[in-house]
Amino acid sequence: MTTVIEVAARSQVATLVAACSPDSLRRRFLMGGPARPADVFQRYQRFLLAGPPDGVALLALRGGTPVGLLNFVSETPGEAEIGILVADAWQRQGIGSTLSRWLWASGRWAGWTVRATVQAGNTGAEALLLGQGFRPVPSYERGERDFALVVPDWATMTDVMKEAADDEDTARADGAQRRAAGADPRCRGDRHAGRGRPRRSPAGVPAALLSRR
Repeated sequence: MTTVIEVAARSQVATLVAACSPDSLRRRFLMGGPARPADVFQRYQRFLLAGPPDGVALLALRGGTPVGLLNFVSETPGEAEIGILVADAWQRQGIGSTLSRWLWASGRWAGWTVRATVQAGNTGAEALLLGQGFRPVPSYERGERDFALVVPDWATMTDVMKEAADDEDTARADGAQRRAAGADPRCRGDRHAGRGRPRRSPAGVPAALLSRR
């Protein structure tokens, strides 16, 4: 079945969130308590729907059904946070990778530093990030793992993703990821990620995009 990628609309995102289990929502937003879909959508909708100039919200559809969402949000030119949510019934079917490839293929973000925060033990999210060339950076919050990538040009990105997918040798795959993430010397500064920058919400969401209470 063909995956269609389009700019996300509010009703579609609400439908997607409703199709996610509390466990999936807790992993995505690093929540420790109840994760009722309606409450999660209400609290995080400004992030989930963030569009230009604050970011990009890309929706994946299969047969007209919303199955995945990629959020790419920037508060500072040249830097962004990325997050992906996939409905339970469609996980491990390449939805996240398809959304990411669409984003990188645009060629708009080359040279940007992109960060992601995932819950420790979320192996699916970690594998997706590593497959895109992200590399781990020090985390300063217990139970979280931080990743960063300086986005290379699309030709380099496709080489890295192919090597990461084809290579079952962990050491060699890690080398591919480091070549992509470390191609820009500015990436070396990411070993201090988290220091000197404002703490974000428990979900890694920019504070400016959270609902006020």
